[in-house]
Amino acid sequence: MLDKVDLSPEHSRHMRILMLLAMVLLGGCASSVVVKPDIPNPLVKRLPLNAGLVYTDTFKNYVYLENEKKRGSLKSIDFAVAQTTMFDRVFGALTNLVDVDDPSRVLSIEPQILDFQYTAPSETKLKQYEIWIKYRLKLRDADNASVADWTIKGYGKTPTGLLTSASSAFNAATNIALRDVGAQLSTRFPRQRVVKTLLDGGVPAPIPELEEPEADEAAELAANGAEPEAGIEKSAKKSSVEEEPKDNVSEPKGPSGETETETATEANNET
Repeated sequence: MLDKVDLSPEHSRHMRILMLLAMVLLGGCASSVVVKPDIPNPLVKRLPLNAGLVYTDTFKNYVYLENEKKRGSLKSIDFAVAQTTMFDRVFGALTNLVDVDDPSRVLSIEPQILDFQYTAPSETKLKQYEIWIKYRLKLRDADNASVADWTIKGYGKTPTGLLTSASSAFNAATNIALRDVGAQLSTRFPRQRVVKTLLDGGVPAPIPELEEPEADEAAELAANGAEPEAGIEKSAKKSSVEEEPKDNVSEPKGPSGETETETATEANNET
């Protein structure tokens, strides 16, 4: 026989107190997190394209440090290995990865991290951890001329009820955000005009070399011309084609109020 479940008001009050205490313990202690990669290999068709990945020392050793004393949920988060794993697996599946000095290379891809943001239950009173990551991808041809300059954003969240510590929550949410970036690249990279030009045996037109991407650039186009795509934004000031209006896509916003991409939704107009 099953034991009778206590549904009294007193029992319910005790359960609510225990849940609140669990949230405080989960979100109130500052954590130093090292993210363990949990990135699957994308199931995509490999393009007949020899490409090389370029990782700077800053990218390979990136650690986010929280400097605001008022934010007590996170001290630091190291996801350098996780993000290089994601790019390795995505572009290893999409292209034939070669060394950047290989004479057969027709494209090099250099990812840079532009922004990292997070929220925790102790700050938002919501039962979830959230992560936003924004990357810049600089693409160069075989002669190292700049041919594309993109930004791409990933979003991840993890309910506290599924986890036992702030560290595991931040780890899971970061992996989800990285998977979001990987999913977008997997579906959209082959449709970018610079990639199509290379696959057709052409030479992409060079673009101006930018030290920093245009932070206020709203048009979601790949540099050097592409169809509108949610999640991949143009960073270059000029394109070889006229920009098309941005699709009206509703997206979650980061803690700074900037619109971020939550899922790798397919673009309305595929090429």
